[in-house]
This record gives sequence, C-alpha cells and structure tokens, in this order.
Amino acid sequence: MQWLRQFFKRDKPEIPAALWQECQGRLPFLAQLPARELLRLKTLCETFLDRKTFTGAADLELTDRIAVLIAAQACLPVLNLTLELYDDMAGIIVYPGSFIIAQSEMDEAGVVHEWREPVSGEAVHAGGAVVLSWEDIADIEAPGYNVVIHEFAHKIDMRDGSANGCPPFLADYHKEIRAGDWQREFSAAYQDFAARVDALDAQLPDNFDAEDATDAAMYDDLFAELPLDPYAARHPAEFFAVASEAFFVLPAPLAEEYPEIYRLLTLYYLQDPLSWQIAPCGKETGGKHL
Repeated sequence: MQWLRQFFKRDKPEIPAALWQECQGRLPFLAQLPARELLRLKTLCETFLDRKTFTGAADLELTDRIAVLIAAQACLPVLNLTLELYDDMAGIIVYPGSFIIAQSEMDEAGVVHEWREPVSGEAVHAGGAVVLSWEDIADIEAPGYNVVIHEFAHKIDMRDGSANGCPPFLADYHKEIRAGDWQREFSAAYQDFAARVDALDAQLPDNFDAEDATDAAMYDDLFAELPLDPYAARHPAEFFAVASEAFFVLPAPLAEEYPEIYRLLTLYYLQDPLSWQIAPCGKETGGKHL
C-alpha cells in the first residue's frame, strides 16, 4: 500500500485522479451524483482516509484500491452531514471473504440461543471497528445490496448507544425531523415488512434447503417482489441499515412501497438519490440538497 503510506505523510492528502476514476467506475450509483457532489465526496474521502486506520486480516493484502473503494461508500451517507458520526469507530478491518462471529438471540420464552455463523460485515458497538468482507464489497451485481453502507449505517445508529433503528438527530442538520414521527413511521414499516417476509417464508416447503440450487432459485423468485432484502425483517436496527443501503443504491422500490421511509431518509441524510440525473453529455440535469 505504497500510495497510502505516502498519503498519510502529506500536508494536503489527495487521492490520485486515476484511482478515483476507477473507484467511480466500480460503483455505478456514484455515476448518478452531480459533478460538484462527487468532488465534495472525494475531499471527504481524503479526510476519512487521513483519520481512520485500515487493517487487512487473514492475509488480505490491503491496497489503495480497496481503501478508497471503502472510503467512498462509507462517506456517501455523511456527505451532507459530518464525519463526527464515525468518531465512535476504532478503524476498519477487511477480511478476504466472510468471517465467523458469535451470535445470540432471545426467543419469546426468554431462552437465549447462541451460535456461530459466517457474515459479510459487522459494526462493533462501544468504539469498536467496522469489519468487512472484501469478497462482498467487490460483489456489486446484487441489486440494492451494499455491505459498506449497511455497516456504516449501523455505526451512525450506534452513535448515541446501541443500534435500535433510530439514529441520532443532530441539531445542526435534522431540525425538520421529529423523533416521534420517525419512530412511528419506521415501526409501522418494519412491522409491515416483517409480516410480508413471514408470509413469503410460509410458502417455502418444509424441506427447504438454501444450499440446493433449485430451492435457492425458488427463494429468489419468491422474495424478488420485496423492495428490501429480507434481512431487514430481522430487527428494527437491520431495517434501518438495509433501508439505508437501498436508499443510496436502489432507491426506487423503497420510495414506491415505503414513501414515508424514503422521505425521512432524505431528511436524515440530506440527500435525494432519485433526483440524481446526469445527461449523456455529462452535464448536470438534477441533484439537490433537501
């Protein structure tokens, strides 16, 4: 990571133009940003890279390309906010692929179940790191899926405590948001979405095997009607994180089926991805701050 080593020694760090262009090419949703917004995003990424520590795990060679790609996606949600939302973060750890973490969940009877499972990302609370799978970061084909935005949305949510689906409302940025409105709308949307997922789950055969190609195809066809990844039904915090990644990466289905959630996210992130339009000649035809 020769360039990054040089990067941290500069008084005014700057991402090389070729590397920034490559980053944009790998992230199609960034191509919709107006030119002035892309310039501000690049500057914010440079500050982010200057402040945060990146570490490769399990023999991953951490390159400039990986670091800049992560920074661009991490900084997009706070483009019109503040990097202080990420102050409660020790750094970014990147694995080559999925990694194993311990999970626990309490059932309705109060019994705690514990298990270990492979995951593509984790946001560790109380000052912990964001841990990511490079394999999943590099997979840009999955519609509406973005592990970096997802985990950094969790970090925003954790800014004032544990992740619960209600991020901190900052006095300088969120005067138009009422906490009661947020909690009411997000609670209603979460409950509706969870009911939709349960109804689709009930249509799966009793012997459903996610590892079987035929069953996996059946699952994909059945759940394709949803505006969000079914993982959003797991917890209100996951609903906020999944809605956030869809908001930036594939906003139309979210806006169509949960318009109040989309509206509240425009007020929170002070961005409106549906308004980002670039004419074929490259001139801006849209883009605004809300």
